[in-house]
Amino acid sequence: MKKMVSLLLIFMLTLGLLAGCVQKEEATTEDVKENKEEQVTIALGCWGSSPAETELLDNQIAEFNKTFPNIKVEKQVITGDYNEQMQANIAAKSEPDVYYLDVYQAPNFIERGVILPLDEYIDKGDLKDFEDNLLAGFTKDGKVYGLPKDYNTLALFYNKDMFEAANSEVPTTWEELRAAAKALTTSDVKGITLSNDAARFIPFIYQAGGDIFDGNSIVFNTEEAAKGLDFYYSLIKDGYADTPQNLGVGWNGDALAQKKSAMVIEGGWMIPFMADAAPDVNYGIAKLPKGDKEGDLAFTVAYVMSRNTKHQEAAAEVIKFLTGKQAQEMVAESGLAIPTRKSISSLYTDKYPERKPLVDMVEFSKVYQFGTDSAKILDQLNQAGEKIQFGNVSNAKAALEEAAAALN
Repeated sequence: MKKMVSLLLIFMLTLGLLAGCVQKEEATTEDVKENKEEQVTIALGCWGSSPAETELLDNQIAEFNKTFPNIKVEKQVITGDYNEQMQANIAAKSEPDVYYLDVYQAPNFIERGVILPLDEYIDKGDLKDFEDNLLAGFTKDGKVYGLPKDYNTLALFYNKDMFEAANSEVPTTWEELRAAAKALTTSDVKGITLSNDAARFIPFIYQAGGDIFDGNSIVFNTEEAAKGLDFYYSLIKDGYADTPQNLGVGWNGDALAQKKSAMVIEGGWMIPFMADAAPDVNYGIAKLPKGDKEGDLAFTVAYVMSRNTKHQEAAAEVIKFLTGKQAQEMVAESGLAIPTRKSISSLYTDKYPERKPLVDMVEFSKVYQFGTDSAKILDQLNQAGEKIQFGNVSNAKAALEEAAAALN
């Protein structure tokens, strides 16, 4: 009898424990459900844009809200100097959860640890859809710190009517570029406008087989780099090119728009500019003429996650969506920039076939980034360019050696 009572008590206790476990499991499941339904706000930091770009981002956010109704994206437009204000916000630990980061600034932000790696939240297989060199600009030691949202490369923008009048072919090599610039130069027009700007002459260094930064140190004081710079500035010395300042305009775009130049080297931002400033100019877009090899710069911006965000998973969902295929298709349809996903690029070129050279150049491009000392490196390169332009050095190699010495 005592044995049966003991067994009965054990059975009842077991049932009680099981019931407790079930209740605990139900409560846990309900907690998760409640957490998922809880409204989370993610602040998204961006800079001021054109009305069309603003509308695009607003539409992307609206689509995100349909998919993730429990995550509210609060857009924060940072006016004035974006980087300066962002630095101040980071110092005060008041930066947005997710924000734009230019590839130029990425090494510094990664080095300082102010943005988080995204690896635990992203599908590594999906990363293969991004243009490799663009993604590499936000990657360090195998960790991905940002997903690029769009990009632009440099291309040759040229006046079709001037080329036809001069009976010139669109150049594809340095030799052809020199010949075309010479043929198109008149008393009123320069064959090509060349900025004294590293962001425009670095592609010529790449095309000559040179480089700027190898990931650890500067490597631009080489014969190959000098060859690229010597060619670039030789067009000015020979009278077939000039700077925007000498032509009395603000930048390369003005020179083409005001018909003071037959060719300029710029990016996709020229397209909306020309539509507004010079709708009467009949222009075309071509790949950059190559030297010993192809070479170009790519300019890109990524969405990154602040280390101070309190909602990492929600922030990651925002980043993934805004760089996902649906959002990238919206970028392609808008024509405002080039989508960073390989699978979407054909959608862009099918709709805007005349812009294909900008997309074709990404294969030969390196991102506009030169380590944590990018600003100092570019400053010295720009000074080297001025020395060559004004004849303060015997040749480009001497100017580059001086620039390298100033950085060491």
